[in-house]
Amino acid sequence: MSAAIPTYRLEKSLGLIAIVASAVTQEYGAGINFVVTQSIGVYPAIKNLVPLAMFVTGAVIFLKVFLYARFSQAMPRAGSSYVWTVRALNLPLGFILHFVWWASITAAMGFIAFAFGNFLGNALIAAGIPGGHAILTPLGHVVTGLAALWVIYGIHIAGIRDYGRLVTILLILVALTALAVCIIGFTTSPATFVSTAGARTGLTLTAPPHPGPFDAHAFLAVCTLFIFAYGGLSGAPALSGETRDAEHTMPRGILLAWITSVILFTLVSAALLHAAPWWAAEALIKHKHANLVTAPGILGLTAPHDVAAVIGLIIALIVGKTLAPQMVVTSRMLFAWAEDGLLPPIFAQTSRRHAPVAALTLTVVLASLFLLQATYIGWAFGVVARSITILLVWLAVAVAALNLRLNPRFRASPWSRPFRNSVFTIPIALLSIVVTLAFMRSVIILAHAPFYVQPLFQGGVMAIIGAALYRRAKAAHPDLAETTASLPLE
Repeated sequence: MSAAIPTYRLEKSLGLIAIVASAVTQEYGAGINFVVTQSIGVYPAIKNLVPLAMFVTGAVIFLKVFLYARFSQAMPRAGSSYVWTVRALNLPLGFILHFVWWASITAAMGFIAFAFGNFLGNALIAAGIPGGHAILTPLGHVVTGLAALWVIYGIHIAGIRDYGRLVTILLILVALTALAVCIIGFTTSPATFVSTAGARTGLTLTAPPHPGPFDAHAFLAVCTLFIFAYGGLSGAPALSGETRDAEHTMPRGILLAWITSVILFTLVSAALLHAAPWWAAEALIKHKHANLVTAPGILGLTAPHDVAAVIGLIIALIVGKTLAPQMVVTSRMLFAWAEDGLLPPIFAQTSRRHAPVAALTLTVVLASLFLLQATYIGWAFGVVARSITILLVWLAVAVAALNLRLNPRFRASPWSRPFRNSVFTIPIALLSIVVTLAFMRSVIILAHAPFYVQPLFQGGVMAIIGAALYRRAKAAHPDLAETTASLPLE
């Protein structure tokens, strides 16, 4: 009698292009269209080095790419780094750390849904289309954000194949938009932006006679800020449970997504800061004209009206589309926790289309609540806090890699083979530890910021909640350690 064939709850149907598309479309959104230029307002000492900071951050991210590719080869599962750190390090540490990360992504979804309204409303106004001002009201933000969240939820419920088709189309749209931004940015004289912005605002924008010396702290802080922009690479392995031949496809997808992102981000940031000189951007932000120092704002001042209007509408769509891959990451994390017994079994159940409906539903409901919070209260995980949680997960993954490589307990484990077979494991893991600690140190305390937006406070609150959830799960399932000693089937 033949052995029974395992029945997977998730559908393994995605290929290489979908993995690359999912990672890039999660990355290319608010980070490149808003954060890259607004960083000058936060750290003005960065001056004209913003594109270099973007490239350096991307180059450093290769350390993370190497580790994620190795883990995706060894343990390709939907919970990605949660599964890796729990199996290679410690269960409570892995869960609590990833709960904080999961909370930051869910909060970011609410913020992105809010930002989508900003980009869409301003794009409609610039295009002369009625309704733009209505979208920019609090009620308009809520309606627009909820529509984006629940439409994407519907696509996910339809199944992972539809999601794969969506992100592939969006990848093409991202590439074409980036190309257009580069052409306009590099062919526009900085004097054009300065004169147009001056006429629009009434400000006299002049270059400083003495820009000042290089500021290493500001450069490092901006690099840490740009970790947010490259955060999509952390989310790509979440699709491991739905990827064909994941042991080989996922590592290649992560590498190709990294190469694509570094090229796109560096070129676009250089194009934007070529058209809008750093000193003009700093002055506009300082005088409350930050809306002109975004990708749509810069294009609106430098490109022909019709071209700027079309690109502005596309950029609004690009910002909103990052909700789709983020919903994958958050829902599959819930799915993985339920597989391990940390959440009720309903979150590991899937529909006839192999979609984890309960996990997706909880994700979209919480993201909707964070949207309301962003609209009416404004308190939420900030960009810096999100960057720090990404760094903390990267740090844990590096320590986990060292443990698999050096701990005799894993000598016979198939999980450790990709790490033992590479001479680069130890140096890259050690460099990752140094880099993540240095980045976190540069922004762990925000100067002149109230305590409730400090990364330490925000992360601490979520860590306490995560610890309470873990204790509750441990009391209900004393055998959690045995359950997590092996990989989930999925």
